[in-house]
Amino acid sequence: MYADVAFPFSSFQTFTYKIPEGFDVDIKVGMRVKAPLGRRNLQGIIVALRQQTSFKGTLRSINSLVDDHPVLDEELWKLINWVAEYYFTPLGQSAKVALPQNLTADYNPPVKLLVKSINRNFDLEKLHRKAPVQARIMEYLNKESNFIKMNSLEQITKGASSITRKLQEKNLVEIKEEPQLPDLTGFTLKPIPKNIKFSNYQQQAIDTISNALKKKIFKPFLIHGVTGSGKTEIYVEIARRTLLEGRSVILLLPEIALTPQIAGRFRSVFGESVALWHSKMSPSARAWTWKRICDGDFKVIIGARSAIFTPVKNLGLIIVDEEQEHSFKQESPEPRYHAREVALMRGKLHRAAVIMASATPSLESYYNHIQGKFEYINLPERFGEAEYPEVHTINMLKESAETSEYGQVFS
Repeated sequence: MYADVAFPFSSFQTFTYKIPEGFDVDIKVGMRVKAPLGRRNLQGIIVALRQQTSFKGTLRSINSLVDDHPVLDEELWKLINWVAEYYFTPLGQSAKVALPQNLTADYNPPVKLLVKSINRNFDLEKLHRKAPVQARIMEYLNKESNFIKMNSLEQITKGASSITRKLQEKNLVEIKEEPQLPDLTGFTLKPIPKNIKFSNYQQQAIDTISNALKKKIFKPFLIHGVTGSGKTEIYVEIARRTLLEGRSVILLLPEIALTPQIAGRFRSVFGESVALWHSKMSPSARAWTWKRICDGDFKVIIGARSAIFTPVKNLGLIIVDEEQEHSFKQESPEPRYHAREVALMRGKLHRAAVIMASATPSLESYYNHIQGKFEYINLPERFGEAEYPEVHTINMLKESAETSEYGQVFS
């Protein structure tokens, strides 16, 4: 059996390798592998499997598997192929944006050791005579009712870990491991609960989009809402209905600075099923988040443009907030994609609803509305009791002439 492998560098070729015996059952399209290329051993992705090959020369074999199961589904793999063709980018390079080399679905976080006293009725004086250091540790542990960190015992004596192991052998303490989960909430605020009463315009928007969700068809929408019209609350309600259908949500934001408030609002409604994805995350947080997305634990992904490639399961809704922003366009490195266009294609492949939202829509999206490609939803009123600010126009040239203070920024 043979596999075609694409590598993330500037070549439009894929390379054929033999699959070693014992790998036949395990290897599938969409899995990452390591294979020799020249003198290097590179990580690539399997793009095709075949029983026969027309190549008459000597074929090299795949060395090892990076993942033990495909880390992308059929629709995401089709999206990667579309990105490669549409943006004229090598297939391996396109796959790299969806499958970063430093991430793995086999990632496991480091663990910390915890210890607790489980026997408070032993002869402490006898232990003091035979092993005074062990006795001091037991005296310390007996003051605590819960597990404490093993390394906190280093203040009592050096090598506390090995001494505590001896206490465990005597059935005096219990030791357990606990994963050190990365901080996934560094860019979120505390949950923001709200009691919402939708306006007529909001309710009409929700009902219109919900019809597409129920039919499970690809349907793009353009929400043209004035500033403060309550678009976020529409996102939350539509996302809630999407999750009730057993499907997932991707929300794209143009700037990381916009993430905290919106993430806090979503977390108050959807709890721990919300994940963030952006460039400011630590490597461990990105690896842990990516693994849990692959496992289907996260149902709502909020992030910058690269979040459109996250391997969420059963995608049903994509929201592009402030869709007119230029930051959705990746200039470098390849592929030089636009997240707005990729969102539309991914929505088409998953038969998902796609919402483009803005107070000032891009010319492209507005033109698509005029051409009948996007369903137009207008939100002409501000949400709740919010009022527009009073605006004054100040002639700074006139003011400077009157005050003889030139170059002033503020009146």
